[in-house]
Amino acid sequence: MMRSSVPRPRSTARIKAILGRIMKMNDKEAAEMLSKVFESFRSRHRDLEGVFRRRFDEMKKYLRRGYDPSLQMQMLIGAYFTCEYSLEAAALFNPSIVPHPDQSGAPQGSLRFIMSLRATGEGHISSIEFRTGTISNGGIVQLDPRERFAVSPEVEQDPQYEKDEFLVKTKDEGYLNATTKAVIGSLPKLFKRSELLASVTKVKKKNIK
Repeated sequence: MMRSSVPRPRSTARIKAILGRIMKMNDKEAAEMLSKVFESFRSRHRDLEGVFRRRFDEMKKYLRRGYDPSLQMQMLIGAYFTCEYSLEAAALFNPSIVPHPDQSGAPQGSLRFIMSLRATGEGHISSIEFRTGTISNGGIVQLDPRERFAVSPEVEQDPQYEKDEFLVKTKDEGYLNATTKAVIGSLPKLFKRSELLASVTKVKKKNIK
C-alpha cells in the first residue's frame, strides 16, 4: 500500500530555489511535464489532482509576491513537493481496537469495530493506519475489504474543542490544578487551539510577574 506525502526541504532557501526553477517554465512546458506525472502515477493514487492542489496551498506562501500561476502550474508545483511513500514496507503491528460509533448493519450479537495499527515504512518512518471490521458473537474477527488506495489525512491546523470535555479529560489525566483552571477558565464553551495557546501565554506572563 502506498500514499503520497510531502518531502520537507530543510531550508526556505532550498524551497525557493526549487520554486524558482519551476517558475521558469511556461504554461505549455508545465502542461507537458504534468501530463507525464499523471501518466506515471494516476493509476496508483486516488484524486491525484486534489493532492497536488493541497500541496500547492502549503507551498504558495514561498512564491514571490504578485506571481499568479495557472491551475496547471499550481498542480505542477504541488507535484514537485510530493513524494510517493511505501507506508507498509517494514512492519505492521501494535493493533488497538474500539467499538465503531456506527453499528448499523451489524448482525445481531456482533460488534463493528475500528482498529488502529502502526505501520513502519521506508526509512522506518511510522504511520497510523485504520481498518474496520466485525466481531461475531462467536468471537470470529472479520476485517472489511481494504481500499485499494491509502489516503493521507487532512490535518486541521486550528481544531475546535468543547470546554466541558476538555476539563474532564484534563482532570482524568491528573493535570487539573490552579494553573490549568486559570488557562481554561477564560475560554468560551467552544474554543480553538489558537485561543488555548493565547490563554496559556496570558497566564504564563501573569505568573512570571
